[in-house]
Amino acid sequence: MATIQFKKGDAYLAKLNQLSATVKDDVIGPAVYGAAGIVADAINQGISSLAVSEDPDKELLNSKQRKGLHDGLGIARLRNDNGFYNVKIGWDGYNSIVTKSFPKGQPNQMIARSVERGTSFLKATPFVKRAVSATRARAIESIKQIVDQKTEEIMKG
Repeated sequence: MATIQFKKGDAYLAKLNQLSATVKDDVIGPAVYGAAGIVADAINQGISSLAVSEDPDKELLNSKQRKGLHDGLGIARLRNDNGFYNVKIGWDGYNSIVTKSFPKGQPNQMIARSVERGTSFLKATPFVKRAVSATRARAIESIKQIVDQKTEEIMKG
């Protein structure tokens, strides 16, 4: 009867087990956050390019609203939704325009949604949609590169 011996099989199996144990923290997390960073940077550039006017009769943001959008933009923690790892890019907090309806300031999420979709008093400017479309291929490529690099580091180490 023939016998087959794998001399480095145990070492390879140990590396696969290490990869499996650390895949979320060492591979998936950096890949998803890297791609989200690319998209968030493009959204931030889109915010900078939004037209601003201090004239309330114009259908544009004012400078305090735009500053609130810059300051409130962020990336949420990594979530596992039934095996699908994702993060959300969005707004938190309030801008500095205090009104009777908004004693803490206007919610940045509301302003972002109003600019993106438009309202009866604010012109629609889909800056988020443009940023996501423009960076999709670059973000996917970034994920591929980071996953390959991190996997190779774990398998070599």
